[in-house]
Amino acid sequence: MRINQEMLLKIARDHIARRVRKEKDLVAVYLTGSVSEGEPLLGGSTDIDLIFVHKEEPPLKREAIRVTYEISLDIEHHHQYFYTYHRRLRQNPWIGYALCNHQNILLDNDHWLEFIQASVSARFDSPENVYGRAQQFAEKARSLWFDLNDCQEVRWEDWIALYFKTVGTAANAPACLNGPALTTRRFMLDFTSRMETLERLPLIGELTRLLGNENMNDTLFKQWRPVWEEALEAANKQADCPVNISRVRKAYFLQSVEAMAESGALHAVLWPMIETWLQALSCLEGREHHQKWQQFLAALGFTHDQNESLLQGLDHFIDQAEHLLEGYKNEYNL
Repeated sequence: MRINQEMLLKIARDHIARRVRKEKDLVAVYLTGSVSEGEPLLGGSTDIDLIFVHKEEPPLKREAIRVTYEISLDIEHHHQYFYTYHRRLRQNPWIGYALCNHQNILLDNDHWLEFIQASVSARFDSPENVYGRAQQFAEKARSLWFDLNDCQEVRWEDWIALYFKTVGTAANAPACLNGPALTTRRFMLDFTSRMETLERLPLIGELTRLLGNENMNDTLFKQWRPVWEEALEAANKQADCPVNISRVRKAYFLQSVEAMAESGALHAVLWPMIETWLQALSCLEGREHHQKWQQFLAALGFTHDQNESLLQGLDHFIDQAEHLLEGYKNEYNL
């Protein structure tokens, strides 16, 4: 089966037509993510990201629906009041970009979303809004770093989870100077291309080191890939399994990671593995799963006695991001 943009849009429209007949409170539906950007496939798999806007409080915040093994629908549900202060969405690094593209609108009763879109699009690319989208990540990353540096005793597993959260947040600060917030699958691929555009190549190397890529190799990937998959499968047996790693999205992560590894982009493999593994562990209580996770971290060089070194490296990376944003701010007299 040949997957293309036209097919994916038809799948989305057909699904919306079925939902409209059942859900009378649907106000609007619009497309986000890689399908809206025209580059949906990675490893032959993709998801179709949709946002449903309701008049009433939706019973679900997010759902994933299987279309085929390679294709799933990832639907986020919003109440209409989310858009009350629509000008603020100019500084939303996730959905702001989607709202600026008229072609993303797939359902719009009474042209309500067109009005919202016109407001968000106005001055969306102005320096103050670009800076605002990036700066929120820099501020959050620095706040998280202070939490990491707190001398209070915390479990190693909790500490390292916060460490990775801080790394991801910090990476988004410079990345959002020329694009939306980074996604899990394309995290390193998009970060690399954006830093090349900004001529900040050293940040690429720093980020790969923060994620443990210095110790990553093909042998290690082949050893731990099935263990990672085992954790995802185990999480799917739990009632509280996060939607992001639900079974219908299996190919979305597994095939993309395999494709990146086979193409020689091992530096891009670690983030989706780490992010989804952590999500799986959030609903797994079995000691075995947590022990294997810690063994994987040790293979990458992440051990408790490395905390101070990790903190220093992360501090420097955040400093560089803050310096870049400060330069942008001064350039535009913000």
